[in-house]
Amino acid sequence: MIQLHIVLAIIALITGPLGLSRAMRMKNPHLHRWNGRIYVMVIVFNILPGYYVALYANGGIWSTIGFFILNTLWLLTTINGYRFIRKGQVHLHRSWMLRSFFLTFANLTIYILVTILHYVAGLPYGFSYSLGAWLAFMINLVLAEIVIRKSTI
Repeated sequence: MIQLHIVLAIIALITGPLGLSRAMRMKNPHLHRWNGRIYVMVIVFNILPGYYVALYANGGIWSTIGFFILNTLWLLTTINGYRFIRKGQVHLHRSWMLRSFFLTFANLTIYILVTILHYVAGLPYGFSYSLGAWLAFMINLVLAEIVIRKSTI
């Protein structure tokens, strides 16, 4: 399951920036739509491996809960992005897909945070991992909101 989770996440990390590319969207909207479909399907298919892997996360129950929240937010932000484009609400689609893509990067953020919390701050590894699991989606969602707010001004 971890291998499937990683492969699907890598596909999301590749298709995400392509979907957010204004140049691709303007020059080839057909490719943008197909790329978006792949991105959405990868996240939908990744939800079960994501929950399964969360059950065995380092750091115990608090990490598991953090990863369940992260996976749920990842799915919901992506579904909202898809739902809004189906309604023709491009601005809301863009905002929700930005949130989704920032959550795609949450796993990378976790490892940065764990490194800082454990190796620099000296906190126990399990606690660092649990804290990282929670802080990663919070920090990434705040960053997404900053980007969204700045782009609407």
